[in-house]
Amino acid sequence: MKFDYRESYGATRAPLIIGLPDNFRQMDNFEEVDTLLNGMTEKIVEQKVLSPEAGKITTTGMMIQTEYRKVIALGLGKADSLDQPAVQELFGKLFQYLQDTDTGQGQLLLDTIPYDKTLLAEAIGLMSVVSIYEFESYRADRAGSFSDRAELLITGVVDVKGAVERGEALGRGIAMARSFSETPPNIMTPEHMAEKVAEIFRDRKYVSGRVKDEGTLAGEGYGLITAVGKASKAAPRLVTIEYKHPSAESRKPVALVGKGITYDTGGYSIKSKTGMPEMKYDMSGAANVVGMMHAISALELPVHVVGVIALAENMIDGNGMRPDDVYTSYSGTTVEVKNTDAEGRLVLADAVFHASQYSPGLIMDFATLTGAVVAALGTERTGIFTNKKPGFLEPFFEIAKTTGEEVWQLPITEIEEKNVKSSAIADLTNHVEQPGRASFAACFIKQFTNGTPWIHFDIAGTGTVSKRTPYGPKGATGVMIHSIVKYLETGDMHE
Repeated sequence: MKFDYRESYGATRAPLIIGLPDNFRQMDNFEEVDTLLNGMTEKIVEQKVLSPEAGKITTTGMMIQTEYRKVIALGLGKADSLDQPAVQELFGKLFQYLQDTDTGQGQLLLDTIPYDKTLLAEAIGLMSVVSIYEFESYRADRAGSFSDRAELLITGVVDVKGAVERGEALGRGIAMARSFSETPPNIMTPEHMAEKVAEIFRDRKYVSGRVKDEGTLAGEGYGLITAVGKASKAAPRLVTIEYKHPSAESRKPVALVGKGITYDTGGYSIKSKTGMPEMKYDMSGAANVVGMMHAISALELPVHVVGVIALAENMIDGNGMRPDDVYTSYSGTTVEVKNTDAEGRLVLADAVFHASQYSPGLIMDFATLTGAVVAALGTERTGIFTNKKPGFLEPFFEIAKTTGEEVWQLPITEIEEKNVKSSAIADLTNHVEQPGRASFAACFIKQFTNGTPWIHFDIAGTGTVSKRTPYGPKGATGVMIHSIVKYLETGDMHE
């Protein structure tokens, strides 16, 4: 979307977009707006021509000065109750309304919304990308995207261009993650994804990286990711992206680790015919880490971050990983495989231990890991786990409240520790036939953190949505990218 800016109102042919609070006199520029509306604001609201109902988009047409103009009102409800998630959803609905009605232009009077203008502008930039995101599909009749031709003139006394651009950069990170996740698995193989990531970051400021291929992984002892990927002709990869801003030269890095199973048949513990479709999304944790690294580097945040993505395809052939096999991890810990469909924790084990070699102050991993977390929390909350004491996650919870991403902490206790170590022939087992499997899977990964503070995000329920929301279309969501980038911006990483 193209943005332009003006300090004061000037007539255009574009629809006029205003915020409309319950108490419309709370607008910073009420007198100006009332004049534009021919002194009829109160009557328009009383007759419900335009509605101040929170989250509602209403429209009308009227003469403004000498031209007939469309007026679009964003219902703000009680303006004193506005928060960032509400503002984001409101602009998501606005941009989707413009898209659905093919309204390619608009003039937004920013001062009609009694809310922090910098935060408003960040929400505008973010939602202008994510709410009307369109995957570049493989349809022969695909037309150009709405966002490529849409224009919004932002009018207000505060200079918000920089804030809009920050929101856009974050939105592009989310859109990038979605596009990786949406790509068909015959194209988005481990090798292809590794090449695409290398291409994206090759000339990025303050970024260096490395890709380990299947020969290197096997030779260096990454036994778990190698085991998961060895049945596929599309061999595994381990990608490391390091972003090190000069201002963070002396700081320990934060490691972001993503599960990247580019397709998951379940292996010999094969999925059902209804369980296999949409398994292209099993690499969404890795895709989201790529999106995080994109946003961090585009914003040039003064941080040191190491992104690690573990890429493999979980297939079946005569060389495939079997239940009852034992493999040695990169850490040297042996693992008995009891379920080949519990493969995500295996690739994460090697990747998390790999990340620990950078001596980070914190490791965070992201994975579409367990159906159990969906059973426990539904599809609107991300399950979050840690190896630290209560209170450790409070700073992150506060950030998540501002981004609107719902998170809920689940436990890891001595129960899971005992079950993870219950193999009779190896150090660990990757599966037990007992309830509490989200906590079990998290506890398994915990064994490979090498004593580093660690947070695990199980995004099995939130990595995709089944229908359109104000944050975008059905499909991949890029969940946690917003919260993690904001978390890194605070500088409070528990060093």
